[in-house]
Amino acid sequence: MIPVLRVKDGVEFTVIAPGGFAILAALDNAAGNIGHDVTITSACDGAHSGPDDPHHRGEAYDVRTHDVPDKEALLSWIKGSLHEDYFFAWIEDAGGDNQHIHVQVRKGTVYPPPEPVTTT
Repeated sequence: MIPVLRVKDGVEFTVIAPGGFAILAALDNAAGNIGHDVTITSACDGAHSGPDDPHHRGEAYDVRTHDVPDKEALLSWIKGSLHEDYFFAWIEDAGGDNQHIHVQVRKGTVYPPPEPVTTT
């Protein structure tokens, strides 16, 4: 069986920003590299930290860790697939009941970066 990117039932993708597409590509890449399915457990849905939360803008996703044999390897592959100036990923609620990997466009950045202005 080929490891794939999966989505938990009920997860909603009402908007996917450019940074969200980059994160999805990184998650799919990570699944193949760790040899295990990767499951998104939250996208635009759910209760997050408020109306300006990056989840609601399509710039953040949560990923299940409890069924992943090596969550640190998964985190490493995700981080290695995304430019650290524009993205951030960490294990949230480590060791707790709600442990998961949270990946988002880094706060205070714009992805993709604005193109340089050229003059003639």
